[in-house]
Amino acid sequence: MIVNSMATNISDLEITAPFSSSSPPSSWDVFLSFCGQDTRANFISHLYKALFEAEFLTFRDDPALEKGEEISPGLLGAIRDSNMFVVVISENYARSSWCLKELVQILTCKTRDYQVVPVFYYVEPSHLRHQEGCVGEALKDHKDRYSDDMIDKWRSALAQIAELSGYHLKKHANENESETIQQIVENVTRQVSKRALHLENDLLGIDSAIEEIYQKLKMELNHVRALGICGMGGIGKTTIAKAFYNKYYNMFDISCFIDKVKQYSQAGSPLLPLLNQVLIGLLRRKNYKVTDIESGFGQLKQILCYKKALIVLDDLDQLSYSEFLVPLCNFFSAGSRIIVTTRDANLVNQIRIDIPEVDTYMVKTLGKDDSLELFSYHAFRTPRPPVHLKVLSESFVTYAGGLPLALKVLGSSLRGRNQDESFWKAKLEKVKEIPEEGILEILQLSYDELGSDTEKAMFLDIAFFFVGKFEYEAVEIFKSCHFHPEVGIPILVERSLLTVDEDNQFQMHDLIQEMGRRLAKNTHLFLQGNAWEGLQNQKETNIIEGLILDLTESKNQISSQIFNKLPKLRLLEILGAPRIKEDFKNSFGELRCFYWRYCTWTCLPPSFQPENLVVLNMPFSNFKILWSGSMPFKSLKIIDVDYSVKLETTPDFGNSKLVKRLFFRGCESLLKLHPSIRELIHLYNLDLRECTNLKELAEPVGQLTILGYLYWYVKGSPEPMRQWVNVGYLRLGHCSNVRRLPEQLGDMKSLTYLDASHTSITELPDSITQVKSLVELNLSSCKKFRKLPQEFGSMEGLEIFSACDTAIEQLPDSFGGLINLLQLILSSCQKLKNLPDDIWKLKLLAGLYLDECSNLERLPEQLEKMQCLESLDASHTAIEKLPDSIGQLSKLKYLGLSNCENLKYIPNSIWKLTSLTHLYLLKASISITTLPNTMKDTKLVSLGLTCDIRLWLPMISSFSLL
Repeated sequence: MIVNSMATNISDLEITAPFSSSSPPSSWDVFLSFCGQDTRANFISHLYKALFEAEFLTFRDDPALEKGEEISPGLLGAIRDSNMFVVVISENYARSSWCLKELVQILTCKTRDYQVVPVFYYVEPSHLRHQEGCVGEALKDHKDRYSDDMIDKWRSALAQIAELSGYHLKKHANENESETIQQIVENVTRQVSKRALHLENDLLGIDSAIEEIYQKLKMELNHVRALGICGMGGIGKTTIAKAFYNKYYNMFDISCFIDKVKQYSQAGSPLLPLLNQVLIGLLRRKNYKVTDIESGFGQLKQILCYKKALIVLDDLDQLSYSEFLVPLCNFFSAGSRIIVTTRDANLVNQIRIDIPEVDTYMVKTLGKDDSLELFSYHAFRTPRPPVHLKVLSESFVTYAGGLPLALKVLGSSLRGRNQDESFWKAKLEKVKEIPEEGILEILQLSYDELGSDTEKAMFLDIAFFFVGKFEYEAVEIFKSCHFHPEVGIPILVERSLLTVDEDNQFQMHDLIQEMGRRLAKNTHLFLQGNAWEGLQNQKETNIIEGLILDLTESKNQISSQIFNKLPKLRLLEILGAPRIKEDFKNSFGELRCFYWRYCTWTCLPPSFQPENLVVLNMPFSNFKILWSGSMPFKSLKIIDVDYSVKLETTPDFGNSKLVKRLFFRGCESLLKLHPSIRELIHLYNLDLRECTNLKELAEPVGQLTILGYLYWYVKGSPEPMRQWVNVGYLRLGHCSNVRRLPEQLGDMKSLTYLDASHTSITELPDSITQVKSLVELNLSSCKKFRKLPQEFGSMEGLEIFSACDTAIEQLPDSFGGLINLLQLILSSCQKLKNLPDDIWKLKLLAGLYLDECSNLERLPEQLEKMQCLESLDASHTAIEKLPDSIGQLSKLKYLGLSNCENLKYIPNSIWKLTSLTHLYLLKASISITTLPNTMKDTKLVSLGLTCDIRLWLPMISSFSLL
């Protein structure tokens, strides 16, 4: 609980309930506050990229997007939902009223000083503390436009942030900005909560396992300890380790979970790739690369010796890893813990020779009741089987031996067969024939029962090649092979042989993947080092369909002639960056996909002409041009060369007219798009983010007819952008020279998201009301924007509308027609005086944000009809009273009324809002002398009041520690 008050009787009182594990997580890891004209193109660009590579979800007031993802608008909402703030104070920061408002809100939202990290970007902190120099001049200029009260708030905020610990880049000091950025990332890594690992919902018996591990690790002691979680495959070692990690990682300064460590033992020297992955996990720099073991251990020692760490290594399978674990534990600072999961309990015993503080947790099989419940969940989607199948279900449970994976796979294979008892009996006979502990054989039953050869082929391809890769890539490849993935992939998921995670990537349990790789061992090869040389003498190479070449430790130049011996090769991935003789004549006739990160070629060789190639995935490569002239890639659908920083132009697509997805993100040298891009009539996704030198886009792209997603940070096009008829996602944000949108905007019938924030538009074309598909519209910080079309309310599909910090004076009378609107964000619309009386017609509205609308005089009377409203923020407005009907908002959770200096009346009914969790009345003019007893029934976790500090506070059940 936090209670803040002054020595005087009339004080600001803010009460916050203790943190609950059920509290919703922050939407953003880091919020960047900065003045765009000073730092957007340099310092902020590099800082944002470093945070992105460290896998922090970062808001930089043009929201960051991953591939295929969208975000909610609303700057103030983003501040409320951020975990940490980096505020870059530059020469013109204080000249921006928006930056200053942002800073006030940030300092209001912070609960601990470490949450706000100031960067004094070639300005003196003393200038903020005393309002001198560029800061003082800026505040003087603001006096003509803003009230004394507002200026005082800004002065206080600037002085407050000057006292916080941060980073100071000094003029004439030859500062190394890259070092400062890395220090900031490390600071954020220490402070921001790591995101929890994904776990399925059907977890049984997990709590007791977590508690026993906690006891064995003696978490209350400040020692360095290790634990081995041991048990046979499929028993749930990884699940238990993830659950423990999710519950306790926040107790440590840094942490990482390294999944499927066994995969690194396939290399010649497993230590280097494992060491690299641990450093990537701890540093959160996904492209970090260790050149040798010695330097890697040196870096690891620097990180671990001062920070309390939790490291989990999943699926350890070689005693040679003691060469890694022993020095690792020696590097650990006090209180650190390491957990390994392994099938070999003796491995943990061997480690104990060098690390005395080691214990073992043997995972137990599920008991009969839990086993039956898990089996039933996957077979029937109920905790118990139907009566007529109870005996058969118990028989399957008996043969599964309490193994969660076997129960899950067996149950899934029987789903939908409730009425076919003969099928159940036949399946049970097959299970009985499998010897005890034959888990792979049990899993293989589900493979054997797949209905077609194409489903089996897809399973084997995924197990070998596509685990961790995007679903859309595999789908295009399978379609080209006539495997019918739209039918087969759902079947694999239903049988629990495959999962598709939240990032739309394929995942598999390691045992299922092991089973698949074993079945495919003759047709799918994984070769390391110089083992590829054996292909030259190997017989029956004409059956090989998949090949992964790990050449990271190969010192010989690979001969391209080996590919001539692989006429059926469909899947090829190269790891490492060796030189390859570039003569591919008569090779790759069946090749469907080619993966090679960090490719050394500057251009695809002319002899590389796989006519059936569907996916070309070669990010971080050395290309200057992808290919020269027109290449015969007639089947190509996806090209990904992200972060190929030397790439200067896109290739000639004349013979590749089936391309659907193009990824050129981070291609910093890209200057232009080849005119042939206009011929890509199937292009749906074009990603040009961070292509900082790309100036021209509209002419070739404007003619694409089905472009659905266009990502591009526009930097000042002299003319309005042209239309793209079928674009679903259009982002024009931060193009300050765009003064109007095209009249033909209404022809974009597929548009679902439009971001025109931070532009110079003054109004929307009337034709936008014809875009019935529009779901989200962002006009934030369009400071010259004054009015919406009269028929704006006819856009019935709109769910999110953000127009904060605009010059809107009123909403059109038709606004109540937006019957599907969920979020209305009008923060800092200082010319807005009232809302339409019929705004109550927005019956699905969940969030209404009116804070900083300083001229807003009243709220609508009929609020009680907005029964879905959960958040209402009217802070810093001119409202004089709350309507009595507000007490009837049964779902209201957040009510903000702070700094409403004219507020004279609050109905008693607000104290009866049992759903309310956050109530803020700080510095409101209304005097509160007592609180009613009815508050004891509320769910309040945070209460902010300006009140008599001696008032009697009733017992509020949610404030159990008050």
